[in-house]
Amino acid sequence: MERRPASRTSTLYLFALPATLLFVVFVAYPILWVAGQSLYIRSGSGVSSFAGLANYVTVLGDPTFWIVVRNMLLWGVITIPVQMLIGGLLAYFIERHTHALRGFFRTMFFLPVVTSVSVISLVWVQIYAPYYGIAQEYLKHVGFVMMTSPIGDPKMAIYALILVNIWQWTGFSMLMYIAGIANLPSEVLDAARVDGARGWRLAVYVIVPMLAPATKSLLLLGVIGTLQTFPIVHLMTGGGPNRASEVFGTFIFKQSFVLGDTGSGAALSVIVLVVALVLSLLQIVTLGARLTPAGKERA
Repeated sequence: MERRPASRTSTLYLFALPATLLFVVFVAYPILWVAGQSLYIRSGSGVSSFAGLANYVTVLGDPTFWIVVRNMLLWGVITIPVQMLIGGLLAYFIERHTHALRGFFRTMFFLPVVTSVSVISLVWVQIYAPYYGIAQEYLKHVGFVMMTSPIGDPKMAIYALILVNIWQWTGFSMLMYIAGIANLPSEVLDAARVDGARGWRLAVYVIVPMLAPATKSLLLLGVIGTLQTFPIVHLMTGGGPNRASEVFGTFIFKQSFVLGDTGSGAALSVIVLVVALVLSLLQIVTLGARLTPAGKERA
């Protein structure tokens, strides 16, 4: 093989240097710093002492941690498939059954994704309000009157927040599937129609399998996004009532900045990072790393 000149190799390293510096400063160093902090306990006077894995033992023995794990499982199991299903259906009908208003529908369904989380929280708090909220107005027609807001009910709070999250992010799934549909090879679709595939048969047996790369991407992003959930929960319930809607983000925030237990907060952060890495690697290994559109294989 022909060797590259030393000057050219140095130039290539120079091009990679800015990205490497950004990674070290904003990713690698913070991770190592948090991992180090998780091994120390800070006393009331602000003095830190080495504690080894004591913070991890404390966190894993806290009942709230397992409530958070349950909430995270519910969040991921419900939101990820529902968002993909609704987003895929919206993408299919918009791309296949709308023409003049295609841009309008794309914009309307994607609008919640780019809307401020603060605005979304304020709107949905009013929607969930008992007696005068929009949800109550619809429930009156089936003879049901809400005495309390769903986000104030320990049994309903996490599901009410999941609904808001689905509403906010379904447009992103729709956009991913729209991009996937746009890249589908027309010759394959034409061949399927010639063979008699029409309507739902064409969608289920031809289009859905060819959109597997978009589905894999959404699954991976959905798992990571679930573990990063914070703003909507913090603004609408703060993890309450009685920890019923607590998620990793709000739990870490309270431990670190409300209670001042930075060691436990750092230990929680490391646990979340490890879980995210393990789940991401499992998905890549089991589902494959190919994320390019079907029919567009790279050499």
